[in-house]
Amino acid sequence: MAVRTDAAVPIQAIVGIKPSPHNPSSMRPHQRPPTLGIVAAVAYVIAAFVPYFVLEAPAGVLEFYYAAGLAGPQVLSLFAFVAIVLFAAGRQQRTEPELVAGLTLILGLVLTVVTLHWAVSVPSNVILEAGDVAWFEHHRWVTLLVSAVIPVASLWYARELDVL
Repeated sequence: MAVRTDAAVPIQAIVGIKPSPHNPSSMRPHQRPPTLGIVAAVAYVIAAFVPYFVLEAPAGVLEFYYAAGLAGPQVLSLFAFVAIVLFAAGRQQRTEPELVAGLTLILGLVLTVVTLHWAVSVPSNVILEAGDVAWFEHHRWVTLLVSAVIPVASLWYARELDVL
């Protein structure tokens, strides 16, 4: 009996390995955008609270830093937590994905605009009072950049669902 070599058989089928549902390569294309949204929202929360754990500044500096603008990132983190829940519900199809894409787009845009307002409202003397910490000068801009990923993930999600 001759072995046929012209048929392509994946090695996984030969050894009996099934693709993992947690492997990104086996992830369905419509799950990637909400996954990015979840990662971005978690990153926003981390970015918002990092100064509390890392920065050794005089008392009151962080309170003044976060009090600039309409709302600081620690308050806006509530929006990020809602985005995490929405993206996860859409990713697992517990909520209509089209609805999730729209809600997270609005939520992400509001989060980004209010974070932008906060970032430009922080007085420069507050940054100087924090001490000689180079990363703290860029913290608000990194937080803004991370917040912008949420509406980008929402737009990608809507596009993947053929809503846009």
